[in-house]
Amino acid sequence: MCGRFSFFARRADIAAAFPFLLLDANFDSTVPARYNIAPTQRTPIVRSDLHLTLARWGFGPPHTFNARAESAAERPLYRRSYFERPALVPASGWFEWEPTPSGKRPFFINALDRGPILFAALWDIRDSSPCFSIVTRSSRFELQSIHHREPVVIESGDALRWLDTGLSPADRASLLAPRAERAMHFACREIARAVNDIGNDGPDILAAPTNSEAARDIALFPPATMP
Repeated sequence: MCGRFSFFARRADIAAAFPFLLLDANFDSTVPARYNIAPTQRTPIVRSDLHLTLARWGFGPPHTFNARAESAAERPLYRRSYFERPALVPASGWFEWEPTPSGKRPFFINALDRGPILFAALWDIRDSSPCFSIVTRSSRFELQSIHHREPVVIESGDALRWLDTGLSPADRASLLAPRAERAMHFACREIARAVNDIGNDGPDILAAPTNSEAARDIALFPPATMP
């Protein structure tokens, strides 16, 4: 997973997708829609109290904005958070860049129904403020051709289990493992290269490419293969 995602869902859609979250009535006016969130920036996360809390993306040192599912339980930087401080990061989708001879082509990946999703994450306190890292794993299916890592998306029915600080190590690890029999469904489409500039943070960055290169819509889980 590259270091960029979006969170522009509004309160009604979030509440419908994740009714267990405790959302403020004025959520839409206090949490602006974000289209190009980058490491070191602040965005809402969900901790065990089920409220949304602003936190900085990244534990502090360089390259700590993502935690590998395969090693987070053992790595000193993440070990305590893995067992005691699980979190969820609400998102509308994320970005990946595919290397090509003409440069990197950006893609936006989101749920097939375009609804909000939840990334598995770990949180901590640094400089007296909460921070988080998103948990990633090896990419699956057609996404492998774009990037070798993907964020772990936690299904709504598993969200409370992931946030349970008393969850056994084996059960926590199982929530991070891909499930062939119940895979989530995503779609991926090429977008404008305006997303490459973190100063661009509006819905226009999700527009189709402005040049004549082969823009494409890829169903990562085609309807014919859906359970």
